[in-house]
Amino acid sequence: MSTENNPSERYPADALPQALESRLVFLTEAVARLEARVAALESSPAERQVSPEMTHSPVTAVPSEVLPNPIRLTGLLGRTCLILGGATFIRSLVDAHTLPQGSGVALGLAYAITWAVFAERARHPLDAAFHALASILIAYPLIVESTARFGILTPPLAAILLLAVTCLHGAVAWRRDLQPIIWTATLASLGSGLALMASRRAVEPFLAVMLILGIGALWLTQGRRWQGLRWPTALVADLGVLIITSLAAWHGGTPEPYRSITAGESMLFAVALPLLYIGSFALRLLRERGKVSAFEVAQTVLALLLGYGGALRVALASGSGTGLLGMGCVLTGAGSYAAALSFKEDLQKNWPSFRFFTFLALILLLLGGPLLLPMALFAPLCGLLGLGAMLVGLRAERSILIFQSSLYLLASAVMSGLAVWSFRAFLAPQGVPASLSVPGLLSLASLLAAAVIFMLQRPSDAITTSVRPLILLLGAVAIGGIGALAIQAGCAASSHGAADPGALAAVRTGVLSTLAIVLAWSGRRFPSLQLRWLVYPLLIFTALKFLFEDLTVGRPLTLFLGFMCYGVTLMLAPRLLKVPVPPDTGRETNPLKPEVPS
Repeated sequence: MSTENNPSERYPADALPQALESRLVFLTEAVARLEARVAALESSPAERQVSPEMTHSPVTAVPSEVLPNPIRLTGLLGRTCLILGGATFIRSLVDAHTLPQGSGVALGLAYAITWAVFAERARHPLDAAFHALASILIAYPLIVESTARFGILTPPLAAILLLAVTCLHGAVAWRRDLQPIIWTATLASLGSGLALMASRRAVEPFLAVMLILGIGALWLTQGRRWQGLRWPTALVADLGVLIITSLAAWHGGTPEPYRSITAGESMLFAVALPLLYIGSFALRLLRERGKVSAFEVAQTVLALLLGYGGALRVALASGSGTGLLGMGCVLTGAGSYAAALSFKEDLQKNWPSFRFFTFLALILLLLGGPLLLPMALFAPLCGLLGLGAMLVGLRAERSILIFQSSLYLLASAVMSGLAVWSFRAFLAPQGVPASLSVPGLLSLASLLAAAVIFMLQRPSDAITTSVRPLILLLGAVAIGGIGALAIQAGCAASSHGAADPGALAAVRTGVLSTLAIVLAWSGRRFPSLQLRWLVYPLLIFTALKFLFEDLTVGRPLTLFLGFMCYGVTLMLAPRLLKVPVPPDTGRETNPLKPEVPS
């Protein structure tokens, strides 16, 4: 027997297992290659469907499910036409008196609601969108026509139905993620409310709907999607409040078609606008510790201007008291300061919120204080608030508090009459016959004390630069008050009877010249105040006053005195300004303290 067919004779006994093992490895590799080739053959038809241009194109191919099929789209349009045809059939039954008008309206609303339910249950988002759109096209025109044209629905009932239908469409759009639908429903609801408000002369029920939609859109989109919905709802609510307050405060009484509007209702709506919106903003910021958005800032300003301002207009027009409005503003302002203090632990992160609440508190206190307290009492109190804010701002090195201090002090100067009295002392033809009032003196004292404190504390260059315009304005008001007192004293000493125009002009020129020299000298001694910037404007003002007043009413003696004073000032003031200003040796900022925006 040949050895080729006998493995035992061909291989030794010890080599037989090794040969079987190598043979098995070879067969395993062959099977693996066959499986790989079969897999490649199975995937080759899918690869052949992709063209070489699409293979090398950087644009990602869009799945066919995303783009609507034209045939499917046409079918959905046809289905929408059939749905609208059903609504018109119901309308024809009402026109033919087959159905009563009330039953026809109820059936039409039920028909629209049915398609909204079908939209929520639809499998495909495109089907849901077309069903919801058909429901919108049926519901809102039906409510408007039934209320405005036929008078079937009363304004309160129409407002309730409008709110219910809007909530239904909004819920469907929210669950199915249909942004165009919720925008369409919201705009349709707002437009329908304004149309019914104008046609039925009924403002209150539809304004309530607008406020509810505005606050609902604010909270539903808070930190989520579709935040753009907050803008139209808020603006329409603002417009509604403006309408009702304007009608209630109409000169000569509320117009005849709107006699149902009362002062109490209009004030309630006006106060509700800032309370709801600003309260919602405060809750959101205190809870989430987030940043203030542009919408919150804009709507806060509009709500205060239209809401609080409208309520004040109505209160003044109707003769009702404004004490409650003032008390509410003051309490809310105090609460805003308390809210701002809650962010002091991490100002680096929460600086926008801190700034928002502090300015809100400032505005509310300045608005409510004059309504709650007499002006003669609130003006000095406002000066004390400014003085306290200056102390806290310099100690904490926060320019925003120094900025607020300046606003408080300027408001005190205006409300106490100091600014007007000083203006008349410099420009009135006969001067000021009366002395400065006690509130004006207290406001002037607060201004001078704030300037002295700022000068002694010597804040850092960054803070001084950021608040320099307001500090210069405060300095100008304070210097104007001092100069006005000097003018009054000079006039009293120069004339015992009626004021002489020539002597008054000479006294004014002398006081202005002296103030210019003092300001030029102050730049050397108190560089932190930077009042030297006021020297040249004061020189220009003095020159114009001398040209138009002294040369007109002056006598030779008074003109001599005026020329002498102004000439000396022109020689000394520029020389004092040219003297090098010593560097500010105030306390240096702590390099370990983190920088906080001002």
